[in-house]
Amino acid sequence: MSVVLGKYKRVLQHIQENSPVDKSGIASALGISLMTVNKIVNRLLEKSIIVQCGKQEGGSGRRSDLFKFNPDLFLSIGLDIDEERIMLGAVDSDGVPISQQEYTYERDQDRPGSAENIIMGIEKYSSDFMKQNNLLPEAVAAIGVAPHGIIDTENGRCLLGTHLGGIIDLNLREELESVFGVPVYVNDPARALAYYERKYGHGREVDNFIYIFMDKGVGSGIVIDGKIHLGASGMAGEIGHLIVAENGERCKCGNYGCLETVASVGSIIRQVKKGIQDGVMTKILDFCDGSVDNLDLSVLKEAADNNDKFALNILDSIGSNLGKAVSVLINLFNPELILLGGQGAVLGQHLLQPVLRVMQRYSLNLIHKSVLIKIVEHDRFRDSVSIAVEAFDKLFNGTDQVILQRGAEGGGSEGSDTPTFLDKLLHDIVPV
Repeated sequence: MSVVLGKYKRVLQHIQENSPVDKSGIASALGISLMTVNKIVNRLLEKSIIVQCGKQEGGSGRRSDLFKFNPDLFLSIGLDIDEERIMLGAVDSDGVPISQQEYTYERDQDRPGSAENIIMGIEKYSSDFMKQNNLLPEAVAAIGVAPHGIIDTENGRCLLGTHLGGIIDLNLREELESVFGVPVYVNDPARALAYYERKYGHGREVDNFIYIFMDKGVGSGIVIDGKIHLGASGMAGEIGHLIVAENGERCKCGNYGCLETVASVGSIIRQVKKGIQDGVMTKILDFCDGSVDNLDLSVLKEAADNNDKFALNILDSIGSNLGKAVSVLINLFNPELILLGGQGAVLGQHLLQPVLRVMQRYSLNLIHKSVLIKIVEHDRFRDSVSIAVEAFDKLFNGTDQVILQRGAEGGGSEGSDTPTFLDKLLHDIVPV
């Protein structure tokens, strides 16, 4: 890679990761002369790769121009997948959603359960999504996939599809890149949501925080020094498989008493239904038209809001078990902030209060006093939007090296036979 091309890449990476930025800020951050930055930025502006997006605020005298990547150039598509439905979201480079849609599986062959089915389903519904929303294939720069299971993010593999029909060790990245012909990024939904919160949400001003995802499963995204912590095998954050209930029911991972068996959405609803079937005194059915088929977390919360004792006891038990896991995270990682999100966030204070009570009991006093715990409002498309945002950013801040390594493993020389996204984007733009 030429020195000039390298500087163009660094400038573009910095703009995408830190926008809006001005020229002097780029020069200072990258250690490149202001004259060189000025030439690069002007060239990128001329080719509409970046755009001016305002003026620097504050200060006296002339205000500097601010720049960002051109949001009209490319889009990224994110897919949030479980055994019941697939959620798709398309975003521009600013992370702004362009289109969002939910699909329930029309045919058995579209439903996860085998490697062939999941690939066929993704291909089918992605195609439908793009056609129905008038999205051009050539505009897609990246695809992000957030399967509900145990994910090896580093290698793009779904090791165990705990909520995908039990598929085992599927290389989603490799399979989908061969289908779509663009870079594919695979991550656990909790880690993708943590990335989104770090960039746009509650984690913007916090370098050490944890996002706990209560949904089909229970997981967490751990942010250390401003970066998502993946661990040695790309699987850090699987708190859903901490043992919190001795002699508990068997988890899909094979163990017994995992947090996921008592605090995932499905397990919560099962606990409520069992209590009703066993004849416990409760008015929960009054809030769902008398049918257990209409039970969901909102119904449970409404019953608790109306002081239904059974609902309050269920939620206290769930929050207490979650609090045990939170205490472990606090003692291990000493975060500034813990966010509780996913579908479970609808439970609000009924979930938060027992978490706080147990956290104060089980975590180190000197540590828990400095951590803030918040409920994060969760919309149903946030997972797909988050993985789409992360997938696009990986084109700038990480995918290049991964693609080069894949090219080398395939026998090509480093970088020569495998042009990256930035190589293609800057082709014929960088002066020779």
